[in-house]
Amino acid sequence: MLSAFGRATLGLILQTHAARLAIMVWRMRRPAPLPALLVAAVFLLCLRLGWAAGRTVWTALLPASPTGIAAGLAAGLAGLAVLELTAALAVTFATAGLQLAYDIGRHRVLAVLALASVAALLVTSWRFAGAQPAGLFDLALPFLATAGLVAMTIWFERAYLKPAYPGFRDFWADIVAARHFLNRAAHAE
Repeated sequence: MLSAFGRATLGLILQTHAARLAIMVWRMRRPAPLPALLVAAVFLLCLRLGWAAGRTVWTALLPASPTGIAAGLAAGLAGLAVLELTAALAVTFATAGLQLAYDIGRHRVLAVLALASVAALLVTSWRFAGAQPAGLFDLALPFLATAGLVAMTIWFERAYLKPAYPGFRDFWADIVAARHFLNRAAHAE
């Protein structure tokens, strides 16, 4: 009976959107390391938002809780709820992005990535130019996001538009495989 409970609990955990993101990172790490890093960054952002929500609830409820157990339980539930909601939003955006990429094609996806990279570079440069020395730490996340977007654009061009590149991939097959993976995970297959 205990092993059945354990299997059921593991099955429940694996059906969460946060677990789906983690599984996506694990399965994509070898065939497509850069998109796996992008998904890992999204997963870490979801974890960070869940942690921040739990910490805020803990701070707000701790004075009213004599032992701290109720505050800890509420903080844990709030953190898990925010983690799951942000992960669900990320999976939904990934599904919509895959459908859009399938509809518009690889050349237009590259154009969108290039425009987004240029815009991110301009905004980050503008913010960096007006930053005070003490505020440079606040620019670390936008800088890393911009660097990741530029790296993703370069990888996309090489992987999907340059047949001479050793890691050349079939764009349509990758889109279909990714959509199949997301749908299969949603239907517990």
